[in-house]
Amino acid sequence: MANRYFSQYLLNKGVLTPENAGEMLAKSLNVTPELSVLALEKGLINSEQALELAEAAGFIRAALGKNYLTALQLDDLKKAVPERSACLGQVLLDEGVVGLSELAKLFEESAAPDCHPVETAVHDMLVSWNADANDYGYIKDYVELFLGALQRFMNTDALIIQGDNSDGVDTTYLTYQSMGGALQLTVGCRMNGDVMLAMAKRFSGEVLTDVDEMAIDCIEEFCNVLNGLYIVNMSGKSQDMDLDMPQTVENGEPGGDSVFQLRVETEFGGFVLYLSMDGFVFEDGKPLHW
Repeated sequence: MANRYFSQYLLNKGVLTPENAGEMLAKSLNVTPELSVLALEKGLINSEQALELAEAAGFIRAALGKNYLTALQLDDLKKAVPERSACLGQVLLDEGVVGLSELAKLFEESAAPDCHPVETAVHDMLVSWNADANDYGYIKDYVELFLGALQRFMNTDALIIQGDNSDGVDTTYLTYQSMGGALQLTVGCRMNGDVMLAMAKRFSGEVLTDVDEMAIDCIEEFCNVLNGLYIVNMSGKSQDMDLDMPQTVENGEPGGDSVFQLRVETEFGGFVLYLSMDGFVFEDGKPLHW
């Protein structure tokens, strides 16, 4: 089974790039993985076997003939709901980015117990910002929880991108929330209307057509759920925290000391995630609430 954060692993390895990551994730929505890719993703065949089968006339006949897969395993693969990693793997094959054997190795390597793609990406970002990774462990913990929440509540693959994180990301609305107590932390997502609508529809399951009060309520409720999970996790580390009410502003870019920003790419578009232990400062001193 591939890593839960397989797309982040691919970006860290350079298989995906900051320029094509969003496009590749979007394409993965509209593909049906072949049986060979499903078998690789689930670890039923290895890279050497994959190479043999890729050179065979027919995958099913060859897999059965070589006793690499049983008829029952093949039947289960046909009925399985594909994981996001398998869909992305199929896109990489279709686009000629990797071959079947290379894809097998990527699945295998990402599944290793010591492979932590999000932790690696955040660590590299902190180093590039000349920040001590040991002093900002909360960023790693929060970002991993954030990406997991997008997978769980938005039913989407997602990754974070290093470099100029806001480059090419159209942003209009900022929804943010502060947490206090043992650890002071303010987090926010800045996005355009299309991305906000996509997130609101996926989170609520409702048909929404405009960025209105209901759409904003959906994003703010997502923040409540996500950050509620975070403070529960922190309480398990004997750090009690509480939540302020989430806020949404239009055309507000958070500033201040020690504001970290990360570019997030999903299947439905990109946005910017902000984190700060000192809170957000806006140009006029206070945000204009929606």
